[in-house]
Amino acid sequence: MTNFLFRILLLLCITSFTSFAVAAKQNKEAKPPSDYEKGIIAYKNEDFATALMLWFPLAEAGDAQSQFKIGQMYLQQKGQRKDPSAAADWITKAARQNHVEAQTLLGQLYLKGEGVKRNHRTSANWLLKAARQKDSQAQYLLANLYLNGEGVPAAPGKAAYWYKKAAKQDHTAAQNKLALMYLNGDGINKKPRQAKKWFEKAALAGNAPAQINLAKLYLNSDVVKKDKHKAFSWYMKAAKQGDAEAQNQLGLMYENGTATQKDIKQAVVWFKKAAKQDYRDAHFNMGRAYVHGYGVAKNFKKGVKHFHKAAEKGHGKAQMNLGVAYYTGQGVEPDSAIAYAWFYLAAATKVDDASITKNAMYKKLSPDDMKKATSLAAEYKRKYFVRPKRQK
Repeated sequence: MTNFLFRILLLLCITSFTSFAVAAKQNKEAKPPSDYEKGIIAYKNEDFATALMLWFPLAEAGDAQSQFKIGQMYLQQKGQRKDPSAAADWITKAARQNHVEAQTLLGQLYLKGEGVKRNHRTSANWLLKAARQKDSQAQYLLANLYLNGEGVPAAPGKAAYWYKKAAKQDHTAAQNKLALMYLNGDGINKKPRQAKKWFEKAALAGNAPAQINLAKLYLNSDVVKKDKHKAFSWYMKAAKQGDAEAQNQLGLMYENGTATQKDIKQAVVWFKKAAKQDYRDAHFNMGRAYVHGYGVAKNFKKGVKHFHKAAEKGHGKAQMNLGVAYYTGQGVEPDSAIAYAWFYLAAATKVDDASITKNAMYKKLSPDDMKKATSLAAEYKRKYFVRPKRQK
């Protein structure tokens, strides 16, 4: 028995010694961090001066990673002044060495004209290089260029191809765009079920535009079984992320009691959030709220102020209401010529009854007011006309 125990102890000692020796060997063989890695550590600790000091010699010697990092720092104003031109120079050096992130970023710089002269064709060339290396952001941006015909001939089919590549890599904006193309049969065979599938993937991942599009499907389309409660839920998710369109739509659902209890005050809460983001339709809805005293104290001046903001963005009904305000003098000094100009613009925007109101009012104007009204109408149309969908 004693012999047996001795053997076990000896075996344990040998095992421990072997493990210690292997660990010692690994520690001995472990390489100290490179200057590039030291720069990463310094950068993460917000010691930007040290990061630059470590990366500059590497970048000048041709290291693509360091060139890219320095370019980013010039763009982001980390540890030095912002210098888009210098950033573009370093990023170009890295991109020419096939650094995929640099190629994508350089494509974006040419797209915006930041640090380089804006050039959609050059942007497309760099994005294509990165897209072929499977960079999802480059694939998405390249798809946008093909969809809009910017820097490349418009080609919806190629747009759909690259959106699909990016979507399969979980790029949520690409998933949303791909879903729209499936929904409308734009550049790809129309497949409503595929549209729903991609909207859901993006929406569940938190993409607000996809959440809105999914809400619209549940509210208005035949792609899915209509479900106002699901629509409300998706609008709420997007609204809580700060999306102005969703906030405004949520306000309308509270106002009308759609899939929720009717609550005018809550409607105004959401209209206000969207209006603070200068969302056109929300300004119109806040104008209605103040003029009629919906959920807020009646205040014509505030109402007209919101109508102005919506009208100047091409909202036909807001233009019509401004015409009424200037004609009646509610919230503003009465001015028949200005009233006519807004009625004229509302008529051009195809608002019901605006054309009849405009013509009837014109007949009542004095010759001087007719001249002023005609001049203002032409000016307003030049400044504020937006080709509309028909507003009823």
